[in-house]
Amino acid sequence: MLVVIGAGAAGLLAAIAAAEHGADVLVLERTADGGRKILISGGGRCNVLPSQLAPERFVTDSKPHVMRALLRSWPLAAQRTFFEQQLRLPLALEAETGKLFPVSNRARDVRDGLIAYAQSLGVRFRFQTTVTDLRPRVGGWTIVTGRDGLDTDRVIVATGGLSVPATGSDGIGLSRVERLGHRIHQVYPALTPLLSDPPVHAGLSGVSLPVRLRARDARHVTESTGGFLFTHRGYSGPSVLDLSHVAVRSRLNGGAPVAIRVQWAPLDAAAWTAVLTSGTGLVERLTSYQLPWTADEGFKKAEVTGGGVALDEVDPATLESRRHPGLFLCGEILDAFGPIGGHNFAWAWATGRLAGLGAART
Repeated sequence: MLVVIGAGAAGLLAAIAAAEHGADVLVLERTADGGRKILISGGGRCNVLPSQLAPERFVTDSKPHVMRALLRSWPLAAQRTFFEQQLRLPLALEAETGKLFPVSNRARDVRDGLIAYAQSLGVRFRFQTTVTDLRPRVGGWTIVTGRDGLDTDRVIVATGGLSVPATGSDGIGLSRVERLGHRIHQVYPALTPLLSDPPVHAGLSGVSLPVRLRARDARHVTESTGGFLFTHRGYSGPSVLDLSHVAVRSRLNGGAPVAIRVQWAPLDAAAWTAVLTSGTGLVERLTSYQLPWTADEGFKKAEVTGGGVALDEVDPATLESRRHPGLFLCGEILDAFGPIGGHNFAWAWATGRLAGLGAART
């Protein structure tokens, strides 16, 4: 028997892939229905995939070529075919954002479709089951839950990270695999709104516009473009979320907050200087305004977890642990995340499928 711990995006694909290749699969899930992050994604619409994948925008402290290989293990076109043909869930392109949503615009259709398809393959689910321990034994694993214990020869850990704990993400998988000796890159909230104390721009709360952001840390300059939203406590929107990991990491070890500069309009400094006669002080504020920020919303509002299990701790062909045979890791627990826009679902679908195939063929 193969046990999958976690019925989120990665866990559901792992269970499906393993069952398609003949494995007897049991999924353990702590919530009452699973897939809670699927349900809340895209404002309840579920941004299933990006129209084009951008591996260069993924963030990892592991070797980037390993991360890219994992993304390539299930090409974007094949992922879309799976949803539209196996799940019979047609996807529609939102042209202005480059995101693919279910035609129904219902995230629940994605979650329910995955569970129903898994069940049609014989996958069994035990909901409201909390895993409290994972122990290696001769020839397999012992999984201890709040109800009982069970033995299995193979296990896939797809428990997610620490982001949005209200959906059931409590980091238990990370703590268990770390205790088993796996190297964990420092975890941190990513794709999370930023805060300002005092909230100097609170009067603009609700105002949104497209901007370009730039942040320079000790290693390089990171840029993001897209929607920017003033909130009553700080800032959000795609451009802020995609750059937030740089801000978060600048404070992790007690350092000074990294400077984030905003270009409020497409015109650069030279273009503004040609248009305006008010002097360079106004031009600087229009093209390189230093955004006042002091903190972030943390894991409570973070869409993903940065950091995680180092990618060289798993076999890139199967996602089996290099330290413990019969243990497979996938999804958010691994050290990689991408920008908003469906990229993190693409990571979850691809790594979940790869772990399921690897476990089924072991």
